[in-house]
Amino acid sequence: MLGISPGQRVRIELWAKALEDAGWRIDFYPFEDEPLHEYLYTSGNAGEKVKGLVRCYKKQFRNINKTIRTDIAFIFREASLVGPAILERLIARKGVPVVFDLDDPIFLPYKSPTNNWASLLKFSRKTHKIFKISSQIIAINQLIADYARQFNPNVTVIPNCIDTERYVPGNEIPGSRQTPKLIWIGSQSTMTNLNEIAAPLRRLEESHNAELLIIGAGKADLGLRNVEIRQWSAESEVTDLQEGGIGLLPLTDLNWNNWKFFFKAIQYMAVGIPVVARRMGSNVEVIKDGINGYLVETEDEWYDRIDVLLRDEPMRRRMGNAARRTVESEFSLSAQAVRVVDLFEDVRRSARIARDVA
Repeated sequence: MLGISPGQRVRIELWAKALEDAGWRIDFYPFEDEPLHEYLYTSGNAGEKVKGLVRCYKKQFRNINKTIRTDIAFIFREASLVGPAILERLIARKGVPVVFDLDDPIFLPYKSPTNNWASLLKFSRKTHKIFKISSQIIAINQLIADYARQFNPNVTVIPNCIDTERYVPGNEIPGSRQTPKLIWIGSQSTMTNLNEIAAPLRRLEESHNAELLIIGAGKADLGLRNVEIRQWSAESEVTDLQEGGIGLLPLTDLNWNNWKFFFKAIQYMAVGIPVVARRMGSNVEVIKDGINGYLVETEDEWYDRIDVLLRDEPMRRRMGNAARRTVESEFSLSAQAVRVVDLFEDVRRSARIARDVA
């Protein structure tokens, strides 16, 4: 589905603007339909999930086998949520060049917190086959790029970028209220990360009467009084983020997290608030410790860095401004759009040359 998946929204759906301005026509063929999406990310309803997966797989097979006529097939993560790389190989056999975009280490085994049984159907190693049949691979960070180059040398790193015309600081100076709000945004499956900082959050509530705003879905049993869970929506996401004074990015000790690019960091930074984040994954590349945010490890570090930011409004403002500048220069759509368009143009040009030679 369009407009729902965080990775898809901030990659191909965002890049589509730049590609269309360059003369490309973009047609989307998402795997999920609305009924499957409603069941897939909730517990239970295994029968409906299986029926939905089969229905959507058949639909995607028909799309690839009969419907799609294209110069380039762009695959975000995988052509289907389950099964081996059958659909991807079908695309390649039709002679269509494949651009394969990977924003997560889906080649690693992963158990979904809501669909553990479905992990058996994921075929994580099919990623290796997709690497091999792709004309060009786009990796979200250098670590995933280095892994992909074991199978295919044609790899380009393009980080997540953000629309800085939409994500802007609010009219109020971030954190200028008497006690700035702490803010966290994420999905139901990542809500458990907040448990890692439950103790320092309780201490901050006692010392500062700090409020925590959670933008997402699910439950958070953190032992806090001043906590609000607000349902995420695309329409209110920016204005909700603008309420925050300090963005939080805790992480659990999962190997998966070492490979990830954490988009929420640049969401916070784009609206002009500093980030306090665990020193892990892309955070060490995005966050300049003590300049546009803080990188931390221990519970005491979590408490101390947030405590300083809550007390020192000029520092919050200075770090927030630095965070915004970082996003504008390195992670904005305008900073990455030319690279995206050039990559697609190069793939199309190479495919035409190959056909002419043949």
